[in-house]
Amino acid sequence: MLRKMKKLIPLSLAVGISTIATAETVTLKSLDGATSLSGEFLNFDGQTYTIRTIVGDLTIDAFQVTCEGDVCPTAVSDPSNFSISGDSNAVGKLFADLLFKFGIDIGGDTVTSLNPNGPAEVQLSNELGEELANITLKSNGSVQGLRDIFSGEASLAVLTRPITKEENAIFQLAGLGDLTSPEQQTIFALDGLVIITSKSNPLRAIAEQDLAKIFSGKVTNWAQIGGPSADINLYARDGTSGTGAVFNTLVMDPAGAKIADTASILDTDADVAKAVAADPLGISVTSLSDVGNAKVLAIRGVCGIQVPATPFTIKTEEYPLTRRLYTYRTNQELPAQLTRFLDFIDTEPAQNAIANDGFVDLGVSFQSNDEQGLRYLSAVLPTDVEMTLGQLRDMTANLMASDRVSITYRFELGSAQLDARAQDDIQRLAQMLSTGDFDNKEVLLIGYTDSIGGGTSNQRLSKLRAEEVRAALISALPGGGIEGLPIRAMGFGEISPLACNESKSGRNINRRVEVWLRDNVTVSQ
Repeated sequence: MLRKMKKLIPLSLAVGISTIATAETVTLKSLDGATSLSGEFLNFDGQTYTIRTIVGDLTIDAFQVTCEGDVCPTAVSDPSNFSISGDSNAVGKLFADLLFKFGIDIGGDTVTSLNPNGPAEVQLSNELGEELANITLKSNGSVQGLRDIFSGEASLAVLTRPITKEENAIFQLAGLGDLTSPEQQTIFALDGLVIITSKSNPLRAIAEQDLAKIFSGKVTNWAQIGGPSADINLYARDGTSGTGAVFNTLVMDPAGAKIADTASILDTDADVAKAVAADPLGISVTSLSDVGNAKVLAIRGVCGIQVPATPFTIKTEEYPLTRRLYTYRTNQELPAQLTRFLDFIDTEPAQNAIANDGFVDLGVSFQSNDEQGLRYLSAVLPTDVEMTLGQLRDMTANLMASDRVSITYRFELGSAQLDARAQDDIQRLAQMLSTGDFDNKEVLLIGYTDSIGGGTSNQRLSKLRAEEVRAALISALPGGGIEGLPIRAMGFGEISPLACNESKSGRNINRRVEVWLRDNVTVSQ
């Protein structure tokens, strides 16, 4: 869920504003006592004070001020102890870095204590050095993360896969809420699973249809896939790990295959990468953020389309082994500092930290039409796509002088409902367009489909999906739109596949609504 940040007014900026004096007047002072602001007390929600001044209502971060007045709460919050549990790399490295950035963001500090035989401990303090929270980071894996929030041993679970229907049902039966609801689930980053070998292996690419055969043990010699005549050494993660579960869902399960018993099962993605890098005959799957010294193989689809793993193709989810990273929490009240931290994760400093740690952030990226060569190659490669030269020309004419935005909308399977990430991205795009930085542009929302069904009906369906995104975007914009910023919906059906329609995952990738920004050029009369 993309949280709408409250517009907190720094106390230093609010000083000097005239106030309304009433019987419920309070004074908010900065922690160092250098600045203060008085106003009519309206509300305290555990994290922020809202006071009324002559220029309007102001919301102030309660953890950066003290409150003086008869109606002030007795205390903002006592120091709290809570745990974050889940994926080993995401919790142990990324969340430690995010908490450090969070400490800077609130003007405070963090001290991390590493324990070689146990979880890391992070102490969060404010600018005066007063303790706000003690946070335990448990790098136990995705399954244990869910177990810990179920038992109450952790307040937040971090997963590199979505929660399953069966797991969610257990939480619902226990009265702990629906973990897939926007209130309890957050998509905070992206990652890609990549196929890796040793750098000494001459192979550069691998066929998508061979992945399940290799990892199930049906293909056992490198010569069978164009390599040297030698046995393939398999390395893998356990199927309950985030990496193992996603790989099974995307590759093994559709083929009705299981990881071979001969595979060496390792504890972390980093361990897998180290083992494969040191083994000239090794192969495995790991996260893009944990490649280390191994070599990444390109994946070629059955129709010839080959999409590389790049931050842009992962943001658009066109790379076939893209995965989303999640946080989950129960419906129990969260510690105040954890709520603040979850709000912080959506901010630019946090997303920059995510990118610096090797994951793919949710920030918006742009790619010019000149960089869309794959789009035009893929339009002519497949033989199952109904397309005319006129349709291809029409699409090309619309995309000239345009930049593609990394935001790409997809829908729940078999539904007209935008999926969880798409709903967040409606808010993200609305916020981006509201900055005023896109004058003399027009927004193009372009729908595409897979090749199932007739070409004419797919063109109609693709435009309908684009119109649904347009309606959601306009309702999210202030005032129902922005003057001088046209938002157009169009559909091109199945003519621009970015994955092979022969596979289920490929069809899912091709059913999408893209966002483009086109220069709005006015010709003089």
